[in-house]
Amino acid sequence: MSHLSAPAVHVTDLFARRGRHPVLHGLSLTVPRGLVVGLIGPSGCGKTTLMRAIVGVQLVQSGEVIVLGRPAGSVSLRNRVGYVTQDASVYDDLTVRQNLKYFRAVIGAPADDVDRVIDATDLGRYAGQLVGSLSGGQRSRVSLAGALLGSPELLVLDEPTVGLDPVLRVEPVGAVPPARRRGHEPARVEPRHGRGRPLRPAPSDAGRRDPRGRHPGRAARLDRDRGRRGRVPEPDPAASVVGRPVAPGHGGPGPVETGPVDRCRADRDRRCAVNPRRTLATAGRVLTQIRHDPRTIVLLLVVPSLLIGLVAWIFSDTPVFDTIGPAMIALFPFIVMFLVTSITTLRERRTGTLERLLSMPLGKGDFILGYTLAFGLLAVLQSAVAVGYAVWVCGLTIAGSVWLLLAVAVADAVLGTTFGLLASAFARTEFQVVQFMPALVFPQILLGGIFLPREQLPDALRIISDWLPLSHAIDALQAVASNSQDTAYIGGELLIIGAWIVGAVVLGSITLRRRTP
Repeated sequence: MSHLSAPAVHVTDLFARRGRHPVLHGLSLTVPRGLVVGLIGPSGCGKTTLMRAIVGVQLVQSGEVIVLGRPAGSVSLRNRVGYVTQDASVYDDLTVRQNLKYFRAVIGAPADDVDRVIDATDLGRYAGQLVGSLSGGQRSRVSLAGALLGSPELLVLDEPTVGLDPVLRVEPVGAVPPARRRGHEPARVEPRHGRGRPLRPAPSDAGRRDPRGRHPGRAARLDRDRGRRGRVPEPDPAASVVGRPVAPGHGGPGPVETGPVDRCRADRDRRCAVNPRRTLATAGRVLTQIRHDPRTIVLLLVVPSLLIGLVAWIFSDTPVFDTIGPAMIALFPFIVMFLVTSITTLRERRTGTLERLLSMPLGKGDFILGYTLAFGLLAVLQSAVAVGYAVWVCGLTIAGSVWLLLAVAVADAVLGTTFGLLASAFARTEFQVVQFMPALVFPQILLGGIFLPREQLPDALRIISDWLPLSHAIDALQAVASNSQDTAYIGGELLIIGAWIVGAVVLGSITLRRRTP
């Protein structure tokens, strides 16, 4: 059977767990194309798990999930299926338009698609407003607008009406008319209250009635003139919507060619492929988020210099600062970049935006390299400020090249960035990120030669110190400051730091899974 004649979704004997608890026990269903189908059931019965399996981000134990004729999670489906998570998976520190521009770049939709979905969801008045300042219902509309980008063939909506008032709850699903199939009646759409109570059926002219009681003709003219009235565009007759809470429609498509669910397919497909457009879009999005957060900018660019200045002030009447100053240039930027990067990436993993991105054509390499590139650019600025402040304000004596000192400082800050990306993969809360400081950062500080030259450490500790990347960064900075080693030695230390950076990026990509329990 061709993919065009296959049903939108075909599930056979699906078993899945959420955490340690089984929630789907041999589920089988078929969703024909062109219908609006809903899932109704108590909390914990597996509605979200099923929808996650359909979009290819749920790890299942066994069974078959075929979407638009392809195994769920296939690369070819990632720009054909629109997904709205249960929580509004959008970026609060970006504007509505900036959110949609980023999602558009990931999907590869036309540039004018952003304006189309903004009009369709009636967000024109809020396009330049930060999403974090919007109401819950408005944030849900932004999330829905992101799913409409690229005109997907299948929409999977997890509680799309949460946070909307009763009038607007009818629109997201009710504005998408079910297609009539030969021999079948259209699916019945029954919007329900968030607590399960059915709403009063909307009149046939609900989409034209004005909530403020204005005359329908006058209201339509005013809305048209002001250009603020938008509706969800009608889908292609072959398109389908799967979501909740609406009553399910019934159809009877014939058998479909199916294959076993390959629970590792999404991870294997193009694992090492990197798309420059999506990588740059991710980096630009991260930089835009930082630009909207002045406190993070101060933490990245000002705090390391202030700490270096504090150390210089403490030892202002002694030659100690010339000895430990290069180590401070390595230490403070490394710690700050580690904390900011790990917490920022962890927030992405926890808020649902990462799950949404991984259901799109974004590769794991695009995501990790985008973050590395964005924070790498910030590391250049941070290192330039810190080195300039230490040399020209605090009076740090540099016998070697200042530019070489800057290069090593940048490599050290990027090292902190990649370690933060890696640590975020193993932490579930910000508190757990801080717990990684004693494990990953403190040993490198103690064995890095700041308190005692590494040559004087006990043999076992010296061997361990030789394998720690921060030790090589401190050695390189001290060698440049004293001009005690040639350029080849500095280059060798930079190669070691670079190897650690690449290793951390690769491990971070490996720990990034499209399918999770």
